[in-house]
Amino acid sequence: MGRRSSTEYAKLPLIPTYLQPGNHQFGYGANFASAGAGALDETLPGLVINLNTQLAYFKDVEKQLMHKLGDEEATQLLSKAVYFFSIGGNDYASLANYSGSHDEFVEMVIGNMTVVIKEIYEQGGRNFGFLGVAAVGCLPVFRSASGHCNEELATLVKLHNEALHNILHKLDRQLKGFRYSYFDFYTVSLDLIENPSKYGLKEGKSACCGSGPYRGINSCGGKRGIAEYKLCANATTGCLGREHGHDSKHVPLFIFGDSFFDAGNNNYINTSARANFWPYGETFFKYPTGRFCDGRLIPDFIAEYAKLPLIPPYLQPGNHQFGYGANFASAGAGALDETHPGRVINLNTQLTYFKDVEKQLTQKLGDEEATQLLSEAVYLFSIGNNDYGSLVNYSGSHDEYVGMVIGNMTIVIKEVYRQGGRNFGILGVDAVGCVPALRNANGYCMEELATLVKLHNEALHKILHKLEKQLKGFTYSYFDFYTVSLDMIDNPFKYGLNEGKSACCGLGPYRGINSCGGKRRIAEYKLCTNASEYVFFDSGHPTEAANDQIAKLIWSGNRTIAWPYNLKKLFKE
Repeated sequence: MGRRSSTEYAKLPLIPTYLQPGNHQFGYGANFASAGAGALDETLPGLVINLNTQLAYFKDVEKQLMHKLGDEEATQLLSKAVYFFSIGGNDYASLANYSGSHDEFVEMVIGNMTVVIKEIYEQGGRNFGFLGVAAVGCLPVFRSASGHCNEELATLVKLHNEALHNILHKLDRQLKGFRYSYFDFYTVSLDLIENPSKYGLKEGKSACCGSGPYRGINSCGGKRGIAEYKLCANATTGCLGREHGHDSKHVPLFIFGDSFFDAGNNNYINTSARANFWPYGETFFKYPTGRFCDGRLIPDFIAEYAKLPLIPPYLQPGNHQFGYGANFASAGAGALDETHPGRVINLNTQLTYFKDVEKQLTQKLGDEEATQLLSEAVYLFSIGNNDYGSLVNYSGSHDEYVGMVIGNMTIVIKEVYRQGGRNFGILGVDAVGCVPALRNANGYCMEELATLVKLHNEALHKILHKLEKQLKGFTYSYFDFYTVSLDMIDNPFKYGLNEGKSACCGLGPYRGINSCGGKRRIAEYKLCTNASEYVFFDSGHPTEAANDQIAKLIWSGNRTIAWPYNLKKLFKE
């Protein structure tokens, strides 16, 4: 699907098909997939290599590796390998003459998948990647003449994906060392079909090649019983490709910051400051993405309001498309290099990454178009929180320390301006002294932190006003995160929430011990039943529900909390 494959991102050669003559080298892996295959043996029997046969092929490869490498090296190879699955769509698409219920059929499909997964685990596999079933009912072949998707298929697919998600979570708890990544293919494919322009495409409902309504008759190439077919002039404008260049209808978003904005960059560096394990990601994505949240972060909502796709982490392998922006944020990062050194991507390094992106855009688009893109883009910052949260052994005054933090922020902002940036969205530091992790046993906020944060925000407001007068074309939106976050904690009901002081996930008073997920030295943790009722998901980070409310205020809030403009004004739509 497109020009790049998953193997490229993993720095592997293309994996040849298992049945290709002469293919006996399996040190890089093997591809057993078969078009039309399902999880059930009854799906297109005799016409495909079903999942059980693919498993048998894998066992043959395992034997060959043992014979060639020896038990120890082969076992190590198999345990480090990734096992990538896309199966189930054909089971539902070819469902006919089944007299049982939808739930029973889904159970059979998931049951057979589970047997295969467990068998691979028994053979030594530990790392599994799964695609949920896509929106197959909306494929051109299944669209009705009126253009509607096949609702029965949509119902089946949703049942399947929910059941798959549940069984994977169960296996994660049952099988020692079992790790998985689940991709919500249904949501992404449906959005791709309905909103192709978000992804740099033009046509989502009709195929490039075929015949009939939506070119949904499977006649592409004229070798399947029907000789007639039509072929589009440019396949890269449909959902199976991508247009090059920058879509001028969209304003790019470049994201700098800390855990409030980190969409997963810390997954790719050597740090313990990660959230790539359950229950992070439990609500929206249904799997951990690296976001310190049960779902989406503030920039995810901002991207939605700006009609952009989710901006992936800059360090995500294969992320080379920056026409919509980039996310450089890193959990734990501060404006100062001395904040969590060696364990985060500090603000200066994030600036270096941005300069690399600027070079790539100039090389790809040319000077004129890249300059226009960078000048129209919005640069969103959330930084400073960790500088004050981790302040220890500093002998100087509060004013001196704040001066250092603001000074480094100013240098970075000016450098982004020098590279062509003009529109800046800046979040003040939130009420960090009132997060569950820092509340004392009596429930009070940490006053010293409150004092520092107020000094920071006042100094930040002044320097932004100064830069606006000094730098031609410099435009900014400052969001009073401190006031909003404190109000949300003290008055959660105003924001449609119920609990402001205790976290959904963690341990101890206010669930303020940072044990959510049991992967940070303390295995024990408690998890609430409904994160959408809470301001905080873990000991220091908002829930998706809270992020949703905050993002709305950043985007369209009045001048009491966002000044001199709200962020929407900067996107100039």
